[in-house]
Amino acid sequence: MHTASRQGLGPPSVFVGRAEEVRRLGSLLRRVRTAVVYGLPGVGKSALVAAVAARYRGPVVHRRVRPGDTLDTVVDDVRRLLREAPVAQALSDASRLEDLARELESRRALCVVDDLHGLRPGERAALLEELGGRLRQGALLATSREAVPRHATSPDRFELRLDGLPEPAARALWEQLDSLYGHREGFDAAWARSRGLPFLLRRAHAGDTGDEEPVRAALAALPPDERRLAAVLALCDVPLPARALQHVLPAGEPGEVLRRLSARLLVETDAQGRHGVHDLVREALASLLGVEEARSAHEALLALLEREPLPAVVRVRAACRHLQALGRHRERAAFIIAQAEALVRHGAAAELLSLLDSLPPELRTAEVRLARARALVRLLDLRRAHAELLELRAALEASPQEGDAWREGADGVLVRVALFSLEPDTCERALGAMPMPRGPEEFLQRLLAWAALRFFQGRLDESLDMLDTAAAGTEDRHALGWSAYARALMLWIDGRDGELAEPVERCMALLEDAPLDSRGPLVAAMSAGILSRLGRFAEAEVAMARARERLGLLGAPRLALELDCITAWMRAEQGERRAALALLRETEGRAEQAGYLFVRYLSRVGAGRMLLELGRRVEGLALLAEVEAEVVSRGARGLVRAVEMARAMDVPGQLSGPVAVEPRETRPGVAARQRALAALHAAWRGDSVRAVGLLASLEPLTGGEDFALERALGHLARARVHRLAGRAAEAQASLEEAARVAAGGEVDPELIPELVRALDSRTVVSEPVQAPAAPEGVVLDARQHALRSAGRTVSLAKRVLPRRLLYALARQPGRTLPKEACVRAMWDADYDPRLHDNALRVHVSHVREMLEGTGARVVFEDPGYRLEVPEGFSFQDVPGPG
Repeated sequence: MHTASRQGLGPPSVFVGRAEEVRRLGSLLRRVRTAVVYGLPGVGKSALVAAVAARYRGPVVHRRVRPGDTLDTVVDDVRRLLREAPVAQALSDASRLEDLARELESRRALCVVDDLHGLRPGERAALLEELGGRLRQGALLATSREAVPRHATSPDRFELRLDGLPEPAARALWEQLDSLYGHREGFDAAWARSRGLPFLLRRAHAGDTGDEEPVRAALAALPPDERRLAAVLALCDVPLPARALQHVLPAGEPGEVLRRLSARLLVETDAQGRHGVHDLVREALASLLGVEEARSAHEALLALLEREPLPAVVRVRAACRHLQALGRHRERAAFIIAQAEALVRHGAAAELLSLLDSLPPELRTAEVRLARARALVRLLDLRRAHAELLELRAALEASPQEGDAWREGADGVLVRVALFSLEPDTCERALGAMPMPRGPEEFLQRLLAWAALRFFQGRLDESLDMLDTAAAGTEDRHALGWSAYARALMLWIDGRDGELAEPVERCMALLEDAPLDSRGPLVAAMSAGILSRLGRFAEAEVAMARARERLGLLGAPRLALELDCITAWMRAEQGERRAALALLRETEGRAEQAGYLFVRYLSRVGAGRMLLELGRRVEGLALLAEVEAEVVSRGARGLVRAVEMARAMDVPGQLSGPVAVEPRETRPGVAARQRALAALHAAWRGDSVRAVGLLASLEPLTGGEDFALERALGHLARARVHRLAGRAAEAQASLEEAARVAAGGEVDPELIPELVRALDSRTVVSEPVQAPAAPEGVVLDARQHALRSAGRTVSLAKRVLPRRLLYALARQPGRTLPKEACVRAMWDADYDPRLHDNALRVHVSHVREMLEGTGARVVFEDPGYRLEVPEGFSFQDVPGPG
């Protein structure tokens, strides 16, 4: 398939003297997938590249860089030309270049970029290196008046400097022109004057008299009809067919005029019969046109654009340029607003924002500002959108005559942005100010917003009641489906797995024909995440593939971010811990940049969980503590439960209670962790038979670097079994293997020794202990608030704060308890070093006094304190605080 270029011109009707360059460039382009042809204006760069492209076996797209173009507009136009359809909205030049490279590769297509010098230097380098450097099947061919600098790490590219034609080739060109336009003398003089530049040779053959600026002289001598038509073509960004130019001239028939302009070589015609002008002609004519001539040409082009079938973005861009040139700014503002949806739909929200910003200050009305905020939301710049919506809302409240018309629209966008940005107070104020819904769809949107708000505020039960009440009052499938969707999403985040199956099945059944907007794919993606949580991976993959397919049609950056977050959680459920962690961190970074804090915190919670599952406890616990503090400070307590769920994956905490093994568990990470912990528990309790059986079932589940911690736990269990059997050497070897495996898996170095200390020193006591089992034993009895050792009893009944600290340390002997946890155990407060550091040191000294003579001691180890206990130490714990 050969895709004709939608912009730019093909080779001119006369093209001679470059056969060797065409052959050489075409041959090299098959091996080096990026090439640049550079040289003086008029040397024939575009003609050469067009001749090479005409021989290319595959799709070809062409884009000429015009004055004022930027990398994003050029690349996005090429993406649309290549797909012949709208494209996903890109949030950065890097992402759009990556997408274009992927498309060129898949189609084995050639991208031709003319006049690369029209871009800024950094943009030229990005196009050649970030796009060209990725190509192995596709190709990139550019022309430029200037060479583009290279550096040591630049990817391979071929550069061809194009000079003037040698005299034999120049003479052959002159003879070709003779055959087309009639014989003309003067080749020798033309050759001497042109330095072999094909454009100047052609101008000389067309009758230039040797003036310093022959193009200007030829244009200045044009009769009115030819000058008007040439002006229209010079001010137009795209080549035009003759039929499109019928209304430009009073007579209505441009054919003869075009023929005369072509004979003078002021107009070129491509292989599709479209007409345009060379850049040198364009530049010269623009400098000659009077104000009235330019105005007339712009008006003619405005009328022409209404009739000509052009890509939507090209049409809007061109119309706005002509309206701006005519000074019709109010009309331009109305036109931009009217075309906003089309631009967004075609992935051109950034261009919409640029057009809105180009309006003069007096035309930045509430409608324009609201459109601008919506464009920022589409571009996932939520921080700026939030700030601008607040400013707009304040302005509307101060101007009631304008405010009533746009306040509700601004509040509607503000509610969504506030939810995305985790600004519950702003969201509640905006929702409370909105009038009663006027229809069922508006009511549904308001209901879902209120339910989400209550969830973020930590009022989940109230949110679920709202959804249930609304669902009970309707039979509308749409409303019932979205209520089920909201319920499933909130239960999923809250960790209520046992309640997930029914609402997710319900929402999938009711919303299977959901419209193609951002909510439709989100249903499939959320369902995929929940199905993964339930271990139904095949169904989850199908649902996510459906969501990705619909995302490709929508190109919504916010949706892409949400899908990536859910995909990372799916990988986590499938036991791909390191891959999940990498994707979660990458998604977190994008969400942070966008101000999409909901996804950012979900990604950080997931990353904290993955770190704990991988045994990187210090980093994981610190990350989860940060998240918890931040969401609480933002008033988004509904996410604390997600933090608690992630924190439950901490191995020492998991060891503190019984572990059930679900034989039908299909989630690899959960299944492996259950068996490893259960084996450790069994070995600890002396049940060697059960421990060995569990270790046998664990081994097939723990291949790969994602399960190093489970393998290390297995070796700890084996060490315990060997010790119980009196095999000291084997026990020591298993301990060393546990440490080696843990180190290879980047498990925190202190985790395995800490677990060994805890297992060796801690005894589980199910009944109150009245006295030590042996004279040297030490019993800390939280039921009776007493510390017994060697016939000595220390009462803790009246020493509330020291005993709370001691109990907190004794629950996990050998483990360093951060100061934050110490303060929470003693005062149930958030740690403040100015308030607590000195008091904490005082109470630690009291605890040390209590422990004198017992062999136990409290050791400071940044960032907290650790209780070291002797052999035979036991702790009788009770639920609740000390």
